[in-house]
Amino acid sequence: MMVTFVSQCEKKALNRTRRVLDAFANRIGDNTWQTVITLEGLGAVKNLLRKSASKNTAVSCHWIRSRSRSDLVWIVGNSRKFNNQGIVPVNTTKRDVLKSDWQNNWSQAFSIQVVATLAALLHDLGKATVGFQRKLQKNAPRGLPDTYRHERISLHLFNCLIRGCTTDNEWLSRFTQLPNFLREQPDWLEKFGGQAENSGLEGAPPLAQLLGWLIVTHHRLPFYNEQYFLPTKRRALRQQSFLYNYEVPKFLGELKPTEYWIKNPKDWDNRRDHSDYWTLKAPLQDNKKWQTAIARWSKKAIGHSPLLTSAKELRGNTLFLHLTRLCLMVGDHNFSSLTLDQSNKVVTPDRTQAGSLLANTDQTSRDPKQTLDQHLLGVGLFTSHFARILPQLAQKLPYLEAESAKELQARTNIEKFQWQNKAFDLAKSIQADARNQGFFGINMASTGTGKTIANARIMYGLSDPNQGARFTIALGLRVLTLQTGQALGERMKLSKRELAVLIGSSASRKLFAINQEANEENQFDDEFEAIGSGSLEDLIEEEVHFDDDMIESGLIQDLGTVIENPKARSLLFAPVVACTIDHIIKATETVRGGKHIAPMLRLLSSDLVLDEPDDFGQSDMVALTRLVHFAGMLGSRVLLSSATLTPDLSAGLFTAYSAGRKIWNEQQGITNGNIKCAWIR
Repeated sequence: MMVTFVSQCEKKALNRTRRVLDAFANRIGDNTWQTVITLEGLGAVKNLLRKSASKNTAVSCHWIRSRSRSDLVWIVGNSRKFNNQGIVPVNTTKRDVLKSDWQNNWSQAFSIQVVATLAALLHDLGKATVGFQRKLQKNAPRGLPDTYRHERISLHLFNCLIRGCTTDNEWLSRFTQLPNFLREQPDWLEKFGGQAENSGLEGAPPLAQLLGWLIVTHHRLPFYNEQYFLPTKRRALRQQSFLYNYEVPKFLGELKPTEYWIKNPKDWDNRRDHSDYWTLKAPLQDNKKWQTAIARWSKKAIGHSPLLTSAKELRGNTLFLHLTRLCLMVGDHNFSSLTLDQSNKVVTPDRTQAGSLLANTDQTSRDPKQTLDQHLLGVGLFTSHFARILPQLAQKLPYLEAESAKELQARTNIEKFQWQNKAFDLAKSIQADARNQGFFGINMASTGTGKTIANARIMYGLSDPNQGARFTIALGLRVLTLQTGQALGERMKLSKRELAVLIGSSASRKLFAINQEANEENQFDDEFEAIGSGSLEDLIEEEVHFDDDMIESGLIQDLGTVIENPKARSLLFAPVVACTIDHIIKATETVRGGKHIAPMLRLLSSDLVLDEPDDFGQSDMVALTRLVHFAGMLGSRVLLSSATLTPDLSAGLFTAYSAGRKIWNEQQGITNGNIKCAWIR
């Protein structure tokens, strides 16, 4: 095959790509190459370009089919340098003349950014106490947990700062002039800790309630009461419906510092340092940089009228709550993971008294790492950056390109697989409507007729032909996951840079089964909390089969340090993922830590195939239904695949999906809520 390479690279990337292309093709212009090459050789060129790619890399490859026709094969690097046919624009402008889909559809994008960033600037104020700072000293005893977790103390400090304000506009205006408030009301901390058992949120303005919930849950979601912690009583409580139609202010008012969530009951009576966790070591609120940042984002909130007018409804908006908490936790997780030198390059720490407050220490040496003001400002920067790119995330991530999906598009002539052609044609015919309105399909083809391959073909048919496909196949068994990954790799000829296979670690699963009860009883203790960084826990711990080197470095740079963990990057970046269902179901199941982050982002940016969902037991249906509901709420299209699906299970999962899709449609401004459905057999 004869191909032409066109480079639109800039800066150092230009020389790097020239070295690669000069080794394979003849240079016929300053930035153009041409050669005759095999398909394997073309793949080698693409892999080499990917490995050296940066944000300044942009190379397109065109296959010359005849004297009058050429096809775009692939683009490595910044695809915005070309259009869908690989043509280079004559003139460009940074001004957004035509609003892109994400700007038009994500009506609450700026509200998410403002709320998440405000929460980021407030989330760890509670680390300024004497008790928490003593724990971070190098000679402090290890393994001694806080009597009260810092999230709860941060909430009370926030309540003290907004006390007396009856409207959101009032406390936001106070934050824009915080030095005046602190000077005029030196006794603002008078009631700090006086009502430790009460949340103080029930009478707060709506936006303040929303921020308070984010602050107090940024590491762990709450239990409703003490009984929620005990496994035996939890199972009994699942049968009750006391939380249905619950009023938000009433719930926030009853949000007690439950044991093992906020309060540590171990050795409670023998400890004499309770008051140390309600005594500030230094006045962080006097920090000038922090005051400037909180004033800046408060002004943004005041100037964004849709946020203030809809704050009451947003308190109970499930999607808004999940996305703002996601942005906050991503910002916290990634800035906490930086080394001392990296942190100092992002935010310069204050050298005043407030600068003596620590946010965390080095995990190995226990030397001081980030100061508290530096941590709050850094998390605020990372959170605002991630919230800004969140609506564009699905567009930026890699897709299964047409060149790589030839086997998925090819028609089969084998008689018993002929139904796959009809299913693929059906998917293509409803592609545009399914993208806007949602899709819920059921593949009930008989065993042995190629459902695994057909599922991949259906999801590719539903995808945008100009963009490509992204989908996740979730299975219940580890062996079936490996078999599915092998089938897609061999029969569909998907390479390791296009397909990721994730399976649960057998060792960790055995330990989990043995120590389930012990884990629950000791969940308050945390090795990362001992160094002040509960956000350092790995996002994914299990085994991943994926060629991480194939991820373009330019894409990672474009997303910042959104996902540092390479296993989490594999789950997020791979166009096609085959995984055991426990990987993806963590998007809805994680109460503690950040293991829901990567699965949630995966659901937000890809479609979902549930293989053999009827194999799960009756007790698993609640979790499975929650996953399908969550997929609909995040805009995914869902396909169920099993020859033995029962009508009640199918109807129940569709009800869950449609309820979730309704929430997504409201956020995206989609008025036609008729979900496209398909029954395939």
